Amino acid sequence: MSNNVDLYYVHLFNDFSGSPRVLRDAIDSEVNHPSNTFVFTSKHAGFLDNVNAQRVNCFYARSRNRYIQLFYFLFSQVTLFGQLFCYLLIGLLKRRKSTVVINTMLPFGAGIASKLMGANVIYYVHETYIKPELLKQFLRFFIEHCATRVIFVSQYLQSVESFIKPDQNVIYNGLRSDFPVISSVDGNLKFNGKQLFFAGSLKLYKGLEQLFELALLLPEFNVVAAINCETEELNEFLHNRTIPDNVKVMARPSNIQQYFANSFAVLNLSLPDGWIETFGLSLIEGMAFGSPVVAPPIGGPVEFVDDRNGLLIDSRKTQEIADFIRYLNSSIDIWDAFSQHAMLISQRFSSAEYKKSIKRYFKQHNLV
Repeated sequence: MSNNVDLYYVHLFNDFSGSPRVLRDAIDSEVNHPSNTFVFTSKHAGFLDNVNAQRVNCFYARSRNRYIQLFYFLFSQVTLFGQLFCYLLIGLLKRRKSTVVINTMLPFGAGIASKLMGANVIYYVHETYIKPELLKQFLRFFIEHCATRVIFVSQYLQSVESFIKPDQNVIYNGLRSDFPVISSVDGNLKFNGKQLFFAGSLKLYKGLEQLFELALLLPEFNVVAAINCETEELNEFLHNRTIPDNVKVMARPSNIQQYFANSFAVLNLSLPDGWIETFGLSLIEGMAFGSPVVAPPIGGPVEFVDDRNGLLIDSRKTQEIADFIRYLNSSIDIWDAFSQHAMLISQRFSSAEYKKSIKRYFKQHNLV
């Protein structure tokens, strides 16, 4: 850890989704002194709140109108460029070195400012699904020409989004630092509770319709869905929809870990032709509590889900998923075998292992 390096983390929209959560754990690794660490993000509530670093609030707004949203996005990049450029310039005048970690492909303004000021530029890439395609190619252009290094969250993501010029590495996501580490589970409680748990965003490509279909096929199970959205958005989505009696849908429940702890199985039903999971952190969270999982047959989940801890399947095959759930339900011994292997695999993705990987990466490449 050097006192002559300023470390900047940049994330466009602070919320409670996966990418800012992973970035928060990277920041909490404390590879640099907090007084020399800066976090540029929006004012919204999210995982980057109360971070042990110097926070810099940036403009970001959202709109349902795609053209207004595009304007907001471009304006945010202009202001982000100006803010970060000024910070980097001041550091340069003080003869300080700078390393900038840009979270997701989106903040191209930060990439340009960092490149112009001669900083080490690390892009932390979590996503592959960016529409329209023209926007994605636009963002990739700046990564290709501005980034010194790129971190991917899975081997799959590196294989489909690789670059030519930057050095590239994979660092798997880890469980959040406040996620409880348990050595055993109450198998009887989980098995007899018959609760299926789904966590995701309010998008149809996340498999919400398939979740409701599955609930109808499995009336003996209770299906709980934790949706990352505002309550008003959820109410609008559910309006005029017929929800099965055995389904409970909630917006951002505060006790989400308890649902993982009590669940018979955890479901990720993302549609492969609509959204490809580049990692699938909610699956790891479920596995850490000994829950067998159902996951898409493509993307990051195939790197840790197998036929001993879950099922890889297209979520539109709801009857086959129901058959698998009933197979698990046929014997507590069968369920327990899947549960034990799920816990074993999840240990590779602990918060401690993730922080070790981050520290090793920064040290190996002399970034701080």
